[in-house]
Amino acid sequence: MSISQRQVHLDFHTSPFIPDVGAEFDAREFAATFKRAHVNSVTVFAKCHHGMCYYPTKTGKTHPALGDRDLLGEMLDALRSEGIRCPVYTPVAWEENVADLHPEWRQMRADGTFARCDNPDPSLPRHPGGWRFNDWINPDYQDYLEAHVRELFARYGKLDGLFFDILFYDHLAHHSEACLAYRARHGFAADDVETFKRFESHAQARFAARFSKLVRGLSPKTSIFYNTPFDVFVDGTGGRQRLPHCTHIEIESLPSGFWGYLHFPRLARGAGRWGKPWIGMTGRFQRMWGDFGGIKPQAALEYECFRSQALGGGNSVGDQLPPRGRLDAAAYDLIGAVYARCEAAEPFYAGSVGLTDIGVLSANHPGKNLAETGKSDEGAIQMCEETHYEVSLLDDASDLASHHALILPDDVVVTPKLYKKLKTYHAAGGKLLISHRAGRDAAGRWALDFLPLGFNGVVEKFPTYWRARETFWPELSASDRVVYSQGVNVYPGRGAKVLVDRVLPYFKRTDLTFSSHFQTPPQADPDRFPAVVAGKGFVYFADPIFREYRQTGNQAVRDVWRRVLRDLVGPPLVGDGLPSTVLCAARRRKRDLLVTLLHYVPVRKALDIDVCEERMGFAGEVLRLASPVKEVRLFGTGEKLTPTEDGTGWILPAVKGRLLLEVRGYYSR
Repeated sequence: MSISQRQVHLDFHTSPFIPDVGAEFDAREFAATFKRAHVNSVTVFAKCHHGMCYYPTKTGKTHPALGDRDLLGEMLDALRSEGIRCPVYTPVAWEENVADLHPEWRQMRADGTFARCDNPDPSLPRHPGGWRFNDWINPDYQDYLEAHVRELFARYGKLDGLFFDILFYDHLAHHSEACLAYRARHGFAADDVETFKRFESHAQARFAARFSKLVRGLSPKTSIFYNTPFDVFVDGTGGRQRLPHCTHIEIESLPSGFWGYLHFPRLARGAGRWGKPWIGMTGRFQRMWGDFGGIKPQAALEYECFRSQALGGGNSVGDQLPPRGRLDAAAYDLIGAVYARCEAAEPFYAGSVGLTDIGVLSANHPGKNLAETGKSDEGAIQMCEETHYEVSLLDDASDLASHHALILPDDVVVTPKLYKKLKTYHAAGGKLLISHRAGRDAAGRWALDFLPLGFNGVVEKFPTYWRARETFWPELSASDRVVYSQGVNVYPGRGAKVLVDRVLPYFKRTDLTFSSHFQTPPQADPDRFPAVVAGKGFVYFADPIFREYRQTGNQAVRDVWRRVLRDLVGPPLVGDGLPSTVLCAARRRKRDLLVTLLHYVPVRKALDIDVCEERMGFAGEVLRLASPVKEVRLFGTGEKLTPTEDGTGWILPAVKGRLLLEVRGYYSR
């Protein structure tokens, strides 16, 4: 199913205490603004988190400021008259009006309190007005939602799409009567976090199955999406279970919010490669959703939208319609400027497919802490992107054989299904790069018995140090490099060799035993348990190097990893030697390679906000490819790039921000 590539997700969460809703709404101006901004799809609101409907409803509550006015209908008519697609938004878990009317439908915690969206950090001032969670598993609540959906189709005909929002539970808030009955019926009675995550995924899939069947019966061509995190779990928990019931995927990731710029690649390179059309959802806001008056720099929105295109997706930019109904002109100047360039680039990407090179098995598992494992996945993808290896995030349902090397970062749980695939992959000559506790089964036992490794607990004295063997890296052998995280003790078996020794500190820093300002310095001799071990077709890191890099920026672990990966598979397919700040994304169309180069550098402008304010240039840089090609041209102008004198690369022009390059000729590793 094709989806629109230039969408606006038009939030409209408007309190019933606001008296002049829609007072300045002009349907023609509304639609014309989107048209001028190169927008071809707008998600408009049937109902919001306040539980207010924006049309005359018999199943819910119309916003009191509207009376009998059909604001939703006016929006749909205006957008359709301009040929703009208009999927309809409706919430699931967050409906304040329902929470007031039906407390029996609310999500409940184990202590008997109702769940609400509280500030998770007690050190910060409380942000008033946290949404209350409704229990969407409750059959009566689902019947209420079904009546609402049926009413929309009866009133407006065959809708372009339906966007169901907030299909998730507050953490461990699965103790209502309806939840307890569901959990008992389906085998999720235990109260541990792993069982909760499996329960939530199962319930999401059941909900999606019911409502997708309903929508397809009413309108087979209506697009359907259920918005809830699309994290990749190695065992297929989560998004994989909902996937059959979605027509497409929308990846919500506002970098200026709490996600940051490293969150989006994890989802785009994971769920974005599951074979469904997808779009990346960012925002025009300086900070978060509902940031009225917050406009981000154009360079930031360019980077976010261009990056989504480069990775094979479309775009959805989040906005919020002010209550009186007039769009923010500055927001659409910004969106229009970026979407004009996105539209111009669509022919470049048309008919292309992504490349497979390096695969990362997700460290996410229902039995693990997602806050930690997600950082491991992000760190692995960050390392690959900075060194320009094309990378995909995989689970145990993925095709492993097409990847030249597989990374198992930090905590990957090896399921029985994954074990068989990894053993077959390695036996066929596939390369494995494993770190820390990855490679163990769900019970914590080492599972990759075809690799000659043994283990002996964890490092007691840390931070530790790396000292490279001279035969591996002479320049690094004379200097010890710190590793801040706690690792495990590994000993190599037959056929394995040590690449990097571990050096312990004199003692673990405590209130009684400490030295200098920070960590204890290294001893003279290496420990009996090494840091990095290599054997036939594999390299093992005893420390959680990917989470270490994501959280501390430790360049030593990245540089050793990069050298190891290069030894395993050779240089990256495209972009070897470009600055780490350049994002290089390659796609294939028939015998040609399509290369996107993006040079935007997020800068930490405030305590918790990274901002792209400037476009960076490519002048003086050289594009190198792992195989010879006939020529490289600039998309749009057809101008040929000049090869270097030694014939090893192509000189990039003095352009800032984005380069789209067509590489002519057959290409393979």
